[in-house]
Amino acid sequence: MKKATLIIWAIIFGVIALLIFQNKAFFLTNQSLQVNLGIIEAYHTPELPIAILVLLFFLIGIFIAFLFSLSARFKARRTIKKLNTTLASHNSEMAGLRSEIDSLKGIETPEATGEMDATQQLTGGSNADSTAAQTGTFSIDKKDDESADKQKETAEEKK
Repeated sequence: MKKATLIIWAIIFGVIALLIFQNKAFFLTNQSLQVNLGIIEAYHTPELPIAILVLLFFLIGIFIAFLFSLSARFKARRTIKKLNTTLASHNSEMAGLRSEIDSLKGIETPEATGEMDATQQLTGGSNADSTAAQTGTFSIDKKDDESADKQKETAEEKK
């Protein structure tokens, strides 16, 4: 995409250079502009080549476009700041919820690992068996806890 943009700009500048080169006599002739507001005496600019006048009006147009875009920039910057603060608050809320989940897992995990360690010591089980029994999903429902307890009991009976 960058190469295509570069090629397009090269073509545009090439056409402008060709236009200026082929009309060199026109662009190098001196011309004076007159401003007449009707209230005061008419103002005449000093004689300048037309190329300088075209360049001057082009730069004035860029400056005016910049001024018109300032309000949109300030609005966008304000919106970005609001969204960043909202994002930061949501991230902090997520971190709090994650820590809460970790603390809940931490409360339930020591009991499960304590039982598994005792089971390993009694039956002489290997680490692979204990890691297979420990893997699973966390849930708060009693039904899932009961089914997990039943699975542990059947694993103990198989050993």
